[in-house]
Amino acid sequence: MTMNFIQNYLQKMTNNHVANLDYELAEQFMNADFKFVEKDLDENGQYDGILIGKKFFHLEGIFLFLTDRTLSHPQVPYRHEDRGGRFSNIKKEMGFGNRKIIWQPSDLFDYDSYFDANWFPEQLKMYHKEFEEMVEAKELYSERAISFLDYFFKRLDTYCVCEMPTFIKYYRGVDLEKYKDKIRKITNDFPHLNEKGELI
Repeated sequence: MTMNFIQNYLQKMTNNHVANLDYELAEQFMNADFKFVEKDLDENGQYDGILIGKKFFHLEGIFLFLTDRTLSHPQVPYRHEDRGGRFSNIKKEMGFGNRKIIWQPSDLFDYDSYFDANWFPEQLKMYHKEFEEMVEAKELYSERAISFLDYFFKRLDTYCVCEMPTFIKYYRGVDLEKYKDKIRKITNDFPHLNEKGELI
């Protein structure tokens, strides 16, 4: 009994620490240097919205990949810097690694392969309605009808309701409403793009 209590306590501590890493990840992303937008011009010297949109899909994909507790979101290429610290093993276990992300788009990102890949855990297929809703959310996101944050929160709620095993394990002890509220506050000013890559 005591051993289970200790294990649960340590798991909750770990999960709350990883939630803090998500906040840090969101803050890093919001403070990233998006100067690449100024260089992406079309043949008429205008901003190339389609190219810019694909680059943002790449950067948003880093966030969606690193915050997916089920480890089902397709991995996208990204660079990082090691930063040391006493929680390095915990961070590595969650897939975030003991790293500071370098938020820059890469030519290695394959837009078509990314959206053709499976984004969901196999267990979700047992919940037909929720699975279809996530497929639709992915499609809407690919069309820029919804933002990556809309998709992120939909995924969060769906995996919670369907009790995806690793999701439950790594969110146990985390107040999800407070978690979502904090992510919303951090990302409040993030620009939303339409299907043409234009700010809306």
